[in-house]
Amino acid sequence: MKPISIYIVEDELLISASLRAQLQHFGYEILGASTRGESSLNEIEQLSIQGREPEIILMDIHLRGELDGIETAKKINEKYNCGIIFLTGQSSKEVYERSFKIKPFGYLLKPIDMEQTKMTIEIAAYQRDLELKNIEYQQNLEILVTLRTQEKNEIQQMYQTILDNSLMGIMIASYEKIVYVNKKCGDIFEVNKDEFLKISYWEIIRMFPETDQQIIIALSEKYFENMIKSNTIKLRTRLNHVRIKWLETQIDTVEYFEKPAICLTFFDISNFQNNQFFERS
Repeated sequence: MKPISIYIVEDELLISASLRAQLQHFGYEILGASTRGESSLNEIEQLSIQGREPEIILMDIHLRGELDGIETAKKINEKYNCGIIFLTGQSSKEVYERSFKIKPFGYLLKPIDMEQTKMTIEIAAYQRDLELKNIEYQQNLEILVTLRTQEKNEIQQMYQTILDNSLMGIMIASYEKIVYVNKKCGDIFEVNKDEFLKISYWEIIRMFPETDQQIIIALSEKYFENMIKSNTIKLRTRLNHVRIKWLETQIDTVEYFEKPAICLTFFDISNFQNNQFFERS
């Protein structure tokens, strides 16, 4: 098992040397030590570049120089995934309140007890490992969600392409409102697809001759009452009140966002020769 890697920031050279020697004796890997916050930041940066970022940093709170231990730890947390354990000779409320914001993995009071130090390091390393695994899990989950979203969008685009290039016009009506039409449906009725959705179901019905309107209305009522499931009929539609189109129309009951709806598919058969359709008055 790989030993836990540690970096020591302690401005008392004797304490730092003693810590280093005893931790090495316990089997830990000591990556370096520094007496100043500024120099520790530089060394940790170099270690990170080399792929040797320390797992645990023992950080003296009271450092001489421009940066004390809390400010140094804050900068480390902003860039790296090191577990901070604070070393302090004081237990003042002010110190703890400032350091709590850093979210340290533990505290060690001076004079340092090595058995307690070992236990604190082991717990901190375990906690850090759990947090990194959680971060990795969340990142993988985000990647998976992104991939699934992309796949869903690609499938939706594929279906939309198929529907828009279909030879049949497709319309879905729910509660007497047009909720979906494909491009071919707009072509058949000579209405822009986007404008189609602004038209009411009854306005669409009025595009048919009166006798055909009655057929559509009667069938629609039966579909919404679930009295019939599917039917194919031949209808006429009068465009601009002048030109007649013959449509083979299939009506089915469907669910649209868990609501009852009817789906109408239209196939323009006006140009088919030798059909057996008869003109209705």
